[in-house]
Amino acid sequence: MDAMFVETLGFIAGAMTLFSSVPQLVANLRNPDLARGQSRSRNAFQCGGNLLWLVYALSVGSTAMTTFAGLGSLMALALLTQTLKTGGQAGSSA
Repeated sequence: MDAMFVETLGFIAGAMTLFSSVPQLVANLRNPDLARGQSRSRNAFQCGGNLLWLVYALSVGSTAMTTFAGLGSLMALALLTQTLKTGGQAGSSA
């Protein structure tokens, strides 16, 4: 496959994945009580997974993966912080 096509595909996939969390983040900002019903462990695993993707992306030198793994880590950290601040659920979400 053409390298430019693959990198473009990576940017599109990264953007779609990242933006899938935006509605939840915005909803939590508007109504912090929503974060209370979310799983701390799920958000912690999401954050950790994104950080591992960032390390991987840096290792293989993919601009698209590095960009969106970094942004995804920040987004997941924001969601985790929201759930921790409101005392979100320790286990799975309801």
